[in-house]
Amino acid sequence: MSRNLRKALFTSGIVFLIVFATLYLPFTQYQLTKILTVEEDIYPARAIVVLGGGLSPDGSLGKSTQERLNYAVHLFKLGFAEYLILSGGDREDDKMEADQMYEMVLSKGIASWTILKEPYSLNTYENALYVEEILSHYRIEGEIILVTSPYHMRRALLCFKQKGIEVLPAPVKNSEIYTYGAYQSFRNLRLLVREILAFVWYGYRGWI
Repeated sequence: MSRNLRKALFTSGIVFLIVFATLYLPFTQYQLTKILTVEEDIYPARAIVVLGGGLSPDGSLGKSTQERLNYAVHLFKLGFAEYLILSGGDREDDKMEADQMYEMVLSKGIASWTILKEPYSLNTYENALYVEEILSHYRIEGEIILVTSPYHMRRALLCFKQKGIEVLPAPVKNSEIYTYGAYQSFRNLRLLVREILAFVWYGYRGWI
């Protein structure tokens, strides 16, 4: 290995460590989340739409999905909507995300006739695409309340607006993204970096 190559690798390693350490800081993560989220602005609407955040490898609901469902159920029980639309098409271990979401919502006392499932979407763009079809089919007009994690809200809102859906943003309060620690900060870092990359990709594809 040449001296110049060793120097380049060493410099690259130092830069990587500085970037990683900076992004790992709670202050940095909080500021990035502020950029990616949209402040809550809600009032009663026809429907609450909650976006799934994926399943765990064993087919159980992931942490992001659970926090979104909990907040959506909280708003629904306060009387903010007539319908609760569950959007998620992830599949793991022969289990489907929308079905798992449905079971969790039922266990929290929500009547089955108020729940609509959207089991086809595999990303945020498809969330908006297929939810728009449900809204049209059931003639649910006007604004919808959109529930997702704070770091995901801005991209989700832009996707839904592009489909002509009027959105009232309701990012999850007390989300895991606002907690920190050895493991959680690393998880936050992964979530935030993934979201930033997705934002760039969606812009390139013209989805937002």
